[in-house]
Amino acid sequence: GFTSGRVQPGFNDHVTAFMVNPFVKFGGLELFGVLEWASGGVDSESEDRNWDQYAVEAIYRFAPREQLYLAGRYNVAGGELLGGTDVSIDRIQVGGGWFLTQNVLMKLEYVRQQYNDYPATSILHEGVFNGLMIEGVVAF
Repeated sequence: GFTSGRVQPGFNDHVTAFMVNPFVKFGGLELFGVLEWASGGVDSESEDRNWDQYAVEAIYRFAPREQLYLAGRYNVAGGELLGGTDVSIDRIQVGGGWFLTQNVLMKLEYVRQQYNDYPATSILHEGVFNGLMIEGVVAF
């Protein structure tokens, strides 16, 4: 199904989350981060479960109008599923792009995403996505 690759911690009845998104730019180099902590669950659980997510992204923009860029990202999320299983997901993404105009972008990226420690009964058990993406974007 279209949602089969999504991470669903199952915080259906209550959730508390805290997120920090640091950003720094030095010339054409941009560094962006995600630090996220969440806890929650369903009313039938006696204790909250915890999930964390961490990501770092670096983008280097160049050419006269910074219309070209190279980028890399690492992202990891993990925590306890409903039922007590600890799982994690990690993703590596590298690529580049070209803004043909201010509103039109062409990009090419390599992505590898792995699902770790999911139970054998889960569709995500030993799941891996590995491939190239070619994308055109029009913004208005």
